[in-house]
Amino acid sequence: KPASLSPMVSQTNSGQVVSQESRLRPAEPLWQLAPTRRADGRSLADFMMLIPGLAGAESAGRRHVSESVRSVCEGFGDAVAFAEINYRLNLLWVSVEAEPGLSGRVASAIRERLPDALLVGGQLGAMPAFPATRRRLRVWVERLRSMPRPILARLPRRTL
Repeated sequence: KPASLSPMVSQTNSGQVVSQESRLRPAEPLWQLAPTRRADGRSLADFMMLIPGLAGAESAGRRHVSESVRSVCEGFGDAVAFAEINYRLNLLWVSVEAEPGLSGRVASAIRERLPDALLVGGQLGAMPAFPATRRRLRVWVERLRSMPRPILARLPRRTL
């Protein structure tokens, strides 16, 4: 079963912040566990990372991964709402505030600590496909222009 990290920090009655040790426990299904909104109603964004070899890692390797994820999440404070490591599936799921660029910054910080971690879904910081399509179109137009005129005369006329 997947394992969830316990809450990262708690406050005592005097307002002092106390860091807790991570405890592993069986987790509920992710669709029930991962929040989609903050308590105040603001939306959350999430992303998934694949961490190869995590399923077969020794306890020291797993501890390194959980401590690295915990320190990155703590570094972003309340902006990170949720993080879950699924050791069996080699996955890390993180929910953050829906703020432009935040998911990418958190994912990059995790990659700095865990270089083998791979972002799943490639949406973070991705360029739209349109510029690549225009480049390909431009290459084809140049190829057509370099063709001999008799061949071009046989092609149907279209405007781009």
